[in-house]
Amino acid sequence: MYPFLRPVCPDYLTECWEALGLRYEAAKQKDPKYKFVWFADFQYDQTRELLLAMTNNHCAFCDGGDLGAMSRETLEHFRPKSRPEFHRLAYQWENLYPCCDRCQSEKLEKYDDALLIADEAGYAFEDYFIADYLTGEILPNPLASSVNQYRAEKTIELYGLNVDVRTTIRKKELKRYLQRDLDTDILDDFSYRYFLIDA
Repeated sequence: MYPFLRPVCPDYLTECWEALGLRYEAAKQKDPKYKFVWFADFQYDQTRELLLAMTNNHCAFCDGGDLGAMSRETLEHFRPKSRPEFHRLAYQWENLYPCCDRCQSEKLEKYDDALLIADEAGYAFEDYFIADYLTGEILPNPLASSVNQYRAEKTIELYGLNVDVRTTIRKKELKRYLQRDLDTDILDDFSYRYFLIDA
């Protein structure tokens, strides 16, 4: 997970996210099988573009890059919209993140209060994780506090951050990064920036 800063909520969403969340909550209470849709007031395309700019077109969870070319540009609800206690947050700016298909399918509607997100105040990769350059895995930092190790374990588990395909791609991306053109290639051109930054 690569740190990023969330910009201020856009005015159009500040004005309507609570009402949209209440509308969704009411629809779910009336019909528990109600299928979530992005209401028009939400301005999905504009919101998605702002969120993608926030992460430099990377998945907010695994940091896979080039969303749109490598994966659909989906929006993930950090706190799952399907859970009754989070229905009202379905349109909240702070609950929405750009996400790759893989992270969305791994997490589905799972959630744990320990789950990390990289725009959390004070988040730093090394406070929770270490990179294993031989295996391509990210692991809980053995020098971190027990709470931070637990949070790292939960995040790795719920987002499937060490599934085989990801460890393989991380190693390939590391090789590509080490062979980069130092004059033109920048870190944001690569996936898994947290894995590459100390390489």
